[in-house]
Amino acid sequence: MTDMTRRHGGAQKLASARGVRLAKLEGGVALIALCGALALPTAAFADTASEIAALKAQLKRLEARMAEQAKTTHQVKNALNSAKSAPGAGAPPPVFVSFKNGLFVETEDGDFNFKVGGRIQVDGGFGGPASFGTNNLYSASNVGFRRARLEVEGKAYKNWFYKFQYDFTGSGAAGIRDAFLAYRDKLLPEEITSQPVTFQVGNQYEPFGLETLNSSKHITFIERAMTEALTPARHIGASIGVGDKQWSVKTGIFSTSPQDASTSPPAGQGQYWDAAIRATYAPIKQDDALVHLGASFLYHQPENTTSATDANFLRPGQASRDEFDVLGGGGTLIRLPVNATSSDLACAKVAAGATTASLAGNSCLKYSYNYGFEGAVAYGPFSAQAEYVGAQYERDAANIAARGANGGSSINFSSYYVYGSVFLTGESRAASYRGYDKDWNTPGTFHDVAIKNPLGKGGYGAWEFAARFSELNLNNSGLFGGREENLTLALNWYPVRGVRLQANWTRVMNLVGPSDRAYLTGQHPNAFIARAQVFW
Repeated sequence: MTDMTRRHGGAQKLASARGVRLAKLEGGVALIALCGALALPTAAFADTASEIAALKAQLKRLEARMAEQAKTTHQVKNALNSAKSAPGAGAPPPVFVSFKNGLFVETEDGDFNFKVGGRIQVDGGFGGPASFGTNNLYSASNVGFRRARLEVEGKAYKNWFYKFQYDFTGSGAAGIRDAFLAYRDKLLPEEITSQPVTFQVGNQYEPFGLETLNSSKHITFIERAMTEALTPARHIGASIGVGDKQWSVKTGIFSTSPQDASTSPPAGQGQYWDAAIRATYAPIKQDDALVHLGASFLYHQPENTTSATDANFLRPGQASRDEFDVLGGGGTLIRLPVNATSSDLACAKVAAGATTASLAGNSCLKYSYNYGFEGAVAYGPFSAQAEYVGAQYERDAANIAARGANGGSSINFSSYYVYGSVFLTGESRAASYRGYDKDWNTPGTFHDVAIKNPLGKGGYGAWEFAARFSELNLNNSGLFGGREENLTLALNWYPVRGVRLQANWTRVMNLVGPSDRAYLTGQHPNAFIARAQVFW
């Protein structure tokens, strides 16, 4: 190709490019002219273009986020598929959360669960007379928290159960209530029971007595009957239980309790221990009819302990609470005297005013045992319950004589109560009874009232009226702890599950004061107590 030809071709290309630019320019001028002809401002056209650009940018950002989310979802699916296909591995089971009068969480297979619960009880009241002469008995009025507890309980690996409960009205370790671990497995043939056998270790109620084992959330009266002064409470130990819908047997070995005055025995001495057993049988167990029978036995080996450690057992009445102790001040009306020659059944004092704490291996108490019989019946809205508890203390006559202590070598104390109740709104106490199949920790006790018409559903809740006669006798064989007989009337309102309002009036029908408070003899004090309770 000649230079002339190349120059001619280049000229043609340049002319063509100029033509294109000219055409574009003419098109732009035409567009501007058209906008002007249509009365469209140039600025408005520019704004519209800017908005379109912004929308496109936003669309790109959304597309990026969706792509990232899809990538994450894909990764999760891959991880789950890998876990399913891996040998010996499985995907995490679904978890169900609900509120069964408390936060409840459970896996789909039921092998794991836990529940967070608690209770608050606020008491207040007044009584009179507020004093007997110059001897102050209790405050004329008072209000305060009776119980304020939080608890967690549940199950792990299908067969393991646990519970921990703390009462904030206590202090330090003394606030610990239920704190145990249990293992349950079906070890007995169906002909004996369809329920698992329960092995339990930790701080738990010793199996003894209906009134003591029944939860404070569900007892008919604000305070338990005076039989509580002769029954054991929670202790650290190991137990085994078996039963079914209509019967139960629970037994165990126990020692110290967080509620003891001291959890350490006297220097150089051993710790006490108990062996307890309770059996129950309900020949009739229906939603509106019930017959419950039970018996308990407890053997106590003191191992030279004193009331400095086990005050509840060696000084009956000292650690129990009746309606009058709610008001504070002087505590319970009757108990073993505090200024006698022997301040407790183990002869901790050798003379009036002495403060000997260690028994140096020669305690007056050799051993003791308690026994109890219980019964409850219900038919429709009517129910009745009764219990008798005896406590037998066998002591060393030689040590009693050597120490100059009060009381004989064989002492027996006793207590009983009987009460009846009626639901004015038609509920039946029989429906709240729980056998071993529903409550393996404290079988043969009563739980929630099955409210027919709760307040939250347009009803009036459940209304209950009850009356109780209770007696405690601590006078026997030269020891004079007093004798008390109380009559208590109660009105309870259950508006909805977990809430209860109570009002109790108590009159002491007969009172014989202990030897260190003889001024109580012949008095008839009254107490009016009210409680607001919520539990979950």
